[in-house]
Amino acid sequence: MKYSFIVVIILTVSLFSVKAQNIPINSIENFRFKRLTEGLYTNQNLKLSDIKGTPYLTEDFVPGKLSTTDGLINENIPLRYNAYSDDLEFKKGNEIYIVDPKSIVKKAEFGGTVFGYSSYLYGGKILTGFFKILAEGKARLMARYVIVFLDKEEQKAYAEPKPARFDEARKEYYISIDEDPAKLFTSKKGLLDLLGDKKKEVENYFSKNKLTAKGEEQYIKIVSYYNSL
Repeated sequence: MKYSFIVVIILTVSLFSVKAQNIPINSIENFRFKRLTEGLYTNQNLKLSDIKGTPYLTEDFVPGKLSTTDGLINENIPLRYNAYSDDLEFKKGNEIYIVDPKSIVKKAEFGGTVFGYSSYLYGGKILTGFFKILAEGKARLMARYVIVFLDKEEQKAYAEPKPARFDEARKEYYISIDEDPAKLFTSKKGLLDLLGDKKKEVENYFSKNKLTAKGEEQYIKIVSYYNSL
């Protein structure tokens, strides 16, 4: 009850401008501690400082711009992205907040990266989450960051157990056509299938430019070419 009451109070706080009052927020200064002690990161009741690695792409907050789906633009907001929990966090004074609901975010630009919120297909289900936007047009190329939490290993004979840790961030690549839920691709064939209505032209582009469809730079070239057709 006490926590709920605090959240209700925080939801009435003015953020950065009169317009920004329309952005619903939750304080996560205490919520983060609650998540850790309740075992959502771990069942070993570890504090974040006891865990190796980081759930963030960068732990420092970087000044950025946040655009919402209802047309509001808030600039010079200190932002960072928690890839483990898929949360966009911002800082006001000494307080840390989480953008909630996430679906209000149209774009968040900070540290030379642009994030958007999108639906995507995964495991036969339609989910939603934040993506790094790499190319836009009829086809939208996006990267989804994934950070996995690994519990502390049990003691083994003749070997030091690995501590509880966040694994290094990895990226999964998705394409959304005409704003449909984004689909994952992991190979040249998968990429060509998603760009199937211009498959012949894209294949010719592959051959002409001796591309292998390996790596982010090539994905951007290929999707940008598709969008130019």
